[in-house]
Amino acid sequence: MRCVLEEAQEEPDVKLMIERSMEEEDEHKEEDGGGADEVEKNGGGCDTLGEDSDDHMGGWDENGDPCLPFIGSWHRPVIVCTAGANCTEEKAEEIISSVEERNSKLLGEWCDMVDKNIAHLPAFPLPVLPEITRFCFSKYECYHQRYWTDTTSETSPNHPYFKPCEMMRVFSLRLSSPIAHPVNIYGTFSIRDGWEPLRNYLFKRSRNDPATISKVEVAYLKEKMVTVTFRSLNSLVVQYCLVDVDLWIKEEGDGSADKLLFCGYVELDAFLDGFGSKLLGGFQGNCHVLDMHYAFLPKGIETVIEVLAEAEHQSNVKFSASTNGFDDEISLYDGTFCGSGSMFKHYVAVNTQEDLHIFLKMDDLQYNWTFKAGVGVVVAPEHPVPGFPQYFVMNVSFRTRGKAASGWQWSCICSDVSTKPYM
Repeated sequence: MRCVLEEAQEEPDVKLMIERSMEEEDEHKEEDGGGADEVEKNGGGCDTLGEDSDDHMGGWDENGDPCLPFIGSWHRPVIVCTAGANCTEEKAEEIISSVEERNSKLLGEWCDMVDKNIAHLPAFPLPVLPEITRFCFSKYECYHQRYWTDTTSETSPNHPYFKPCEMMRVFSLRLSSPIAHPVNIYGTFSIRDGWEPLRNYLFKRSRNDPATISKVEVAYLKEKMVTVTFRSLNSLVVQYCLVDVDLWIKEEGDGSADKLLFCGYVELDAFLDGFGSKLLGGFQGNCHVLDMHYAFLPKGIETVIEVLAEAEHQSNVKFSASTNGFDDEISLYDGTFCGSGSMFKHYVAVNTQEDLHIFLKMDDLQYNWTFKAGVGVVVAPEHPVPGFPQYFVMNVSFRTRGKAASGWQWSCICSDVSTKPYM
């Protein structure tokens, strides 16, 4: 889930944003309860991660500040399930039976392949929820009400910091079968969690601006990969999330001939899937299977990666990130860049005590950075990155409360390379 506080309505000059006065830093540290001696001891102006930094139970962080808003403080926008109100019980039973039969068939085919020791086992078929359930007619809460499916708003970036907690990381979305020719895909792929069940978009394209998938053996659906967070409340953990998908393949014409890639809801159970291992789930459509590589992190910190730069000439730039626990790289940016300003701002989840590795590939050269919450910039280039003569700034913010909070900046301003804490 996005976890960034917007600094201001107006965008300041990027070069002015880079510098920060020592007075502001000292003031910020005093507010966080860290004195000068402790800052000097830790070598970076931010508290180091304590062993018990995320073991505090309840809705309060290490500094005694409330981790608000609590679950249940939201005013539910949907009181009555509209799906249940607009469908007869007989029709609903027909829909439910059809979906259950399809899910059972796909699972049975997958289990048969397991029994036959198929070498390249396809993704586990994720069971799709029916458009309407029996709960939609009863007094029990159905998934439409629980996840606010009638609300298409996106999660606000203005919620507060949280202590390390259970999170979901999505590595990639891809079509598992080869395609005969390039296709244009549009629609939405989002995830709703139980803390604030609004859409967290992984993919969002209109029909007028589709994503073109080239003819490749395995076609990746490239868009921003965000982190979905499961918030803690006292000793309870929000263990479920809802995958909300509506994707189409664009055909020539007015849209009537467009093919449905996948449309439906899938609920994931973090406790059932387990934490710390990479998972692979498939969304079975009529013409393709959409694979999702993902994992649940036991003690994740929402982390923001932002690059500000200026380039006089167009350059092919590719940024990716990874952590200690997984070999897969998360694509941050892959394209051309020219001009000045923010190249990208990306959201990932990092387990406490893990290193965050960031890679830049440009003109057959590779540059590496390593950041760690509470520690700082562990590895970084000692020289400027060619192609950005005026400035190149990388900000990494580990956004949480208390001792785990820290932000770090690696910058190159007019060939002057420096590393320092970032607000």
